Amino acid sequence: MTEQQDQSSPKRILRLLLVLALLFLSLLILLLVLQLTESALSVWQMLDQLSPALLLFYAVGLFGFSLVVLVVSWLLLRPTRPVTGKKVQTIHLPEDRDTFEEALHKADSKGVDITAAHQELQELDQRTRQPSIYVTFFGAVSAGKSALIRAITGEQAIQVDPRTGTTRQIAHYRFANGEGADLNLTDAPGILDTNLEHVRIAREEARRAHLVIYVCEGELTRDQHRELAELQGLQRPLIVALNKQDRYSEQELTAILARLSEQLSGIEVVAVQAGGREEVIRIDADGKEQPVMRERVARIDDLMSAIQAKIATELEGLEVQLDESLVRLGAEKLHQATMEHRLQEGKKQVKQYTGKAMIGAMAAVSPGTDVLIQGYLGVQMVKALTTLYEVKAREVDVEHFIDLASQNVGKRITLLLALTGNVLKAFPGVGTVTGGLIHAVAYGMIFESLGNAVLKTLQESGTLKTHQALDYFEETISGNLESRAQYFARLALEEFRRKQ
Repeated sequence: MTEQQDQSSPKRILRLLLVLALLFLSLLILLLVLQLTESALSVWQMLDQLSPALLLFYAVGLFGFSLVVLVVSWLLLRPTRPVTGKKVQTIHLPEDRDTFEEALHKADSKGVDITAAHQELQELDQRTRQPSIYVTFFGAVSAGKSALIRAITGEQAIQVDPRTGTTRQIAHYRFANGEGADLNLTDAPGILDTNLEHVRIAREEARRAHLVIYVCEGELTRDQHRELAELQGLQRPLIVALNKQDRYSEQELTAILARLSEQLSGIEVVAVQAGGREEVIRIDADGKEQPVMRERVARIDDLMSAIQAKIATELEGLEVQLDESLVRLGAEKLHQATMEHRLQEGKKQVKQYTGKAMIGAMAAVSPGTDVLIQGYLGVQMVKALTTLYEVKAREVDVEHFIDLASQNVGKRITLLLALTGNVLKAFPGVGTVTGGLIHAVAYGMIFESLGNAVLKTLQESGTLKTHQALDYFEETISGNLESRAQYFARLALEEFRRKQ
């Protein structure tokens, strides 16, 4: 009993203290409320004695003060926009032929490989000289693209295999259209093909077409919806051809066409039968069954009428769209070639300045002079890279960036020097390693990381973003330290022995 009393005694004291604290807090709140009430009544009595003009002035001032407090509070507390990723570089491409040709000439003078871009210009000239309507056929494997083209052109050489898709490359077939402009029909692989090269070719061919026909044989799958959505994104006029219509009854066909039209808002949908061969069972006079192949009757009138209607009503617009699409496709290829050229040239410059930094470290005549050499070379390397990418960077900004990078290096230089010293000692015949060699290896690692960080930033953003470049520098300077140290140690030793 005594033990229970001893245990409960501290609890009772704690409860008593809590009660006293609650009473004190309640009294404090009551006094505060009374004080505020007294102050409010005093202010009200004072305001009641003011003239209307002074009362209005007081109200406006109080409202203005409250508004300023609210605005400042919102600016301080407003949620920051979440960072969803690195800012995508805005690419300004030539929009007309004259500007594109000027860009081609400029790029060629700088050593850029303009072959692929120039081919689009030649393609534009060729299609202008030979006026035809280019119609490209896309669709799922075995949807019947090739068979449909054969039904239109009567070209028997087109390969058709009912067991699997046969389109593996671009093929063009001319069709002399007696009702207007001749048609140039293109059989293309799918743009969701597993072969990336086929995908690239297919997308480009879609952009070179006046009109795109998408062939399907029933309700659309998820992949087919994706493929159609991508074709729509290329902004080419589209017609969906529902092939193998003889599989369905009249009622089923009407229902499928209605559902497709509802799903594909704004896209014309027609039913076709590409013809081809089908296996049927023939029953002889004696009742014996025998499988035979027979030709299907092609039904393409609705499709041809839809194509002719597009040509008749939109021919001028189709020509303008095609010209713009080919110029833009060529401009994109030119931009890609330019960026690849800059990247390769940038890597060469980084390698050159890295070599200069290593030689400068070995040639230092007194402690600290190598640091001066590296600072100068670092500024020159960044300026050379920004010039290559046609980025205007003020010298003060470049120097500030090098200063920030140097601060980053300063935190790691002891580790880098220790690491390079150990790596150099592992090479046979080196013996006691000199300070110049150690610094040469360390600066080789630093300059390569710094140059690649600037190069990556310029390649991605099209400008010198200081914080982005420093982040990349932080990543690269810390990676694969030992293997990179061994690589630059070999280079430094080769240079050292050559001079010896």
